[in-house]
Amino acid sequence: MRSGTSYFDRTVFKKTVLRFWPLWAAYLVVWLLALPLSGVMYLRLQGQNGGSYMENFAFSHVPGSVPGVLVLAAGFGAMCAMAAFSHLYNARSANFFGSLPVRREGLFLTHYLAGLSFTIVPNIIIALLTLLVELAGGVVSWQGLGFWLGVSCGECLLFYTMAVFCAMFTGHILALPAFYAVLNVLVYGVQVLIQTTMQAFYYGYNGRQMGWTGELVRWFTPALNLGNNVYSYYSYPAVRLGEPEPAQRVLETHGLWTVGIYAIAALVLAACAFLLYRARHMESAGDVVSVKVMRPVFKYGVAACVGPVFGYASSLFLGRGEATLMVSILVWGLIGYFAAQMLLDKSFRVFHKWKGATAVAGAFVLLFLVVGFDLTGFETRVPDPDQVAQVRLAEMQTDSLGDDGDQIYQDITDPEVIELLTLVHQGVVDQGDRTPAGSGWRGVHLVLTYTLEDGSTLSRRYYDGWLNVNEIEREGTAAWAMERLLQNRELYWQAYGFAALEENLAKPDWRLSEVEYENYEYENYKYERADYVENPSRFYYGKDAQALLAAVKEDFFAGRIGVRTLTHDNTGPMYNHTLRFEAENSEGYLNHVRIQVQDSASSTLAVLERLEG
Repeated sequence: MRSGTSYFDRTVFKKTVLRFWPLWAAYLVVWLLALPLSGVMYLRLQGQNGGSYMENFAFSHVPGSVPGVLVLAAGFGAMCAMAAFSHLYNARSANFFGSLPVRREGLFLTHYLAGLSFTIVPNIIIALLTLLVELAGGVVSWQGLGFWLGVSCGECLLFYTMAVFCAMFTGHILALPAFYAVLNVLVYGVQVLIQTTMQAFYYGYNGRQMGWTGELVRWFTPALNLGNNVYSYYSYPAVRLGEPEPAQRVLETHGLWTVGIYAIAALVLAACAFLLYRARHMESAGDVVSVKVMRPVFKYGVAACVGPVFGYASSLFLGRGEATLMVSILVWGLIGYFAAQMLLDKSFRVFHKWKGATAVAGAFVLLFLVVGFDLTGFETRVPDPDQVAQVRLAEMQTDSLGDDGDQIYQDITDPEVIELLTLVHQGVVDQGDRTPAGSGWRGVHLVLTYTLEDGSTLSRRYYDGWLNVNEIEREGTAAWAMERLLQNRELYWQAYGFAALEENLAKPDWRLSEVEYENYEYENYKYERADYVENPSRFYYGKDAQALLAAVKEDFFAGRIGVRTLTHDNTGPMYNHTLRFEAENSEGYLNHVRIQVQDSASSTLAVLERLEG
């Protein structure tokens, strides 16, 4: 005897596909215009004009359409899930399908495959039609066509399954795209929310140093990860200078493994969606959140997100003080809680449920106590220099000369330099983000990451630090330490890039190709373009270029060029002479260093005067 139940229903599958035919037809038409019909146009152009039109189509146009795949897969994924599982959002339809002699496994699989076919089948059709066009043109790129097909099917599978997973949590069709959008940006949004909140409350917080959490955020934000890492380009292979270029260009594709990993994750997500579907109550149709255990998560999650987001936005208008920000976050958190409760209860009469609101208010107040009194010691922590193995200095600036020395990025292991950096760090922390009253203060930008002896790291970023210039002669003060760092010639020789330049020039395949001298004569020391006359750039080569590099090095270590001081107030004449050194190797790689020639650079100015004759 045949069983009265089934794990797949062909009638339901067929009815679903035919009922929502405009959806998959629209997807098919979009790609029909983008690939096969565009290929026909390329074919006609080649027949009329000759040339390599079909080669460009097969190797460039087809794989180059991958960015459009991401947009269509994300958009149609949500619409296909809404269509395939639309029976969950109407009580009559939900009861009807629930009464069919088909197991829950069969209902889920039938609707899941029906919705998936809306994009996968058109992808296969488009690939076959595109292949026919390429065959007609005599140029077939199996790699390019396979890359497009693999990416399109993988991304469609991922985003459709994500939408199906969201569909299991709601009984309201309009809530599905909202949940789907949130799921796509949830981890990234939480990261931004945490960074914004930490930066608002914690002086010195460096949100750019994410480490392994940044990698986690990247993988859990598939649209961002796929958009950045799935691409192709069509070019000649790299050759050494002097070698002939190859006759045949090659197609380079990247990111197919990333798509494959997401496709596997989509299958896991589909299994989770099935488990939710099997446990789902069909009478939940119409509910914003259909899974009972997720109702508190939704309610408190909305409060936790609405509070900081809208609270921070409100503080921009009301004032940036911490007290204003705290009150704004608290008020908006309570608004978010009650708004979520209204959606869950489908009623405006929710204000009697004050216990949950009290919990939200208590959580925010506890957070404010922790950050307001710095109970974690985050703001005041400066490591003991004896416990620091290395400092990665990303920025240290009090004065700008407008050359490569303004940016300093290097790893420091010298104990003396590390001790000076910790003194500067301590001075910035002691002053805090309060703008000091009176004169004699200089602003400092400081971005650094400590690696401690135990392997842990501590990262801080200060764009509004202050140092007291009046203490520059007092040993052990932050200003004294900062001045010593600014006068450290070896440190800045590396910061400019001269150390790396010399290292390259010591290699047999590198040479100093040219030195460019720019001279801007300013009048009244203003920045307006009308106030200066630009002399033509002059270029020096060979022995002349070597002489300039030697003169700059002599002046540099004598403290006559590339000089920055804590007491400089930028009221004097602008430095208007610039030297740009360029080195090149046999493979065409370049190394540039740019430095301002100050009036005190006697050796460099003497060489320039001799060369200009």
